[in-house]
Amino acid sequence: MKTRPGVAVQSGSAPLAAHLAVEAERRGLPSFYTSEFYDRSAVVTLAAAAAVTSRIRLGAAIAWALGRTPVTVATDFRSLAELAPGRLRLGLGTGNPQVIADWHGVDGARPAARLAELVPLIRKIWDVGSAAVDHDGEFYRCKIPADPVLQPWPVLEDRATGDSRPRILLAGGRAPMIRAAGAVADGLIGLPLCSPGFLEQVVRPTLADAASRAGRAQPVPITGMAICAVGENSTQTRAFAAMQVAVFAVRSSAAPLIAFHGFEAEVAGIREAFQRRDLPAVASAVSDRMLDLLAVYGTPEEALERFSATFDGIYDEPLLFTAGKGMPEGAFQDSVLAACEAFRA
Repeated sequence: MKTRPGVAVQSGSAPLAAHLAVEAERRGLPSFYTSEFYDRSAVVTLAAAAAVTSRIRLGAAIAWALGRTPVTVATDFRSLAELAPGRLRLGLGTGNPQVIADWHGVDGARPAARLAELVPLIRKIWDVGSAAVDHDGEFYRCKIPADPVLQPWPVLEDRATGDSRPRILLAGGRAPMIRAAGAVADGLIGLPLCSPGFLEQVVRPTLADAASRAGRAQPVPITGMAICAVGENSTQTRAFAAMQVAVFAVRSSAAPLIAFHGFEAEVAGIREAFQRRDLPAVASAVSDRMLDLLAVYGTPEEALERFSATFDGIYDEPLLFTAGKGMPEGAFQDSVLAACEAFRA
């Protein structure tokens, strides 16, 4: 195995996520990421995980960027960095226009440009101990005097990267967000649906071009997610993985990938089944070709084989992603634990 994957979750309670982080660390996995939705805070969940782990890298994949002010993003993750010094990654995303406008009630115009302005501003706020923040930009205004008595950053524990502050990653599947990550971020978080072909022919060239235009000499690393369902029942894990693929395939952010691989017929079938609220039909509409290209699933042995055949070595930081869509909480927990055991060091 070229690069051992970490795990990323989007389901379950905060205590369960903390428990899963402990189990991932115990098995020697390199990282544990969690996200947020309208029922879960990534910040609180990561704080719970930080309190019970000591070595594993922790990250948000993703935290909402546009529902918070720059100061609240900066302070939330500075506080998390104190709980997990040298182990934290700050993954930011916007969600789709409905999320921005209807969930957060904020102006969703030009989200990529907003994040391109936000990321450098967060770094300035983190450095307010040495220099004042005096920012009056297109989307944000922030003025904070220099604070010479501000406590310094926690001592690094992760010497592999040499980072003195959390790396800021931006999530994206479409060109504008990928370009924003290439221009200003410390890395890109790929969406849960990706393939080696799409990554190499679309994502990496777009990312590299944006980085070059911004005068960045080094390649921008990619943290990539692969939908995952692991268990002893191959038929059941296929259904679980297919449901997760289906949920993300109908989102607008997946449209470039769907067009790249010609999955329009599958997506049409998924949408029609969703409209009828026929969940078994939703899973059945995901073809074997689609599932095998976009997911890691099956028994532990099958999952290892699928990861090795499709995803091994394509990301700088690979993550096995379990959203829990269509899965009872017990099955969700069992699947994540099975993945941790299958991919243990």
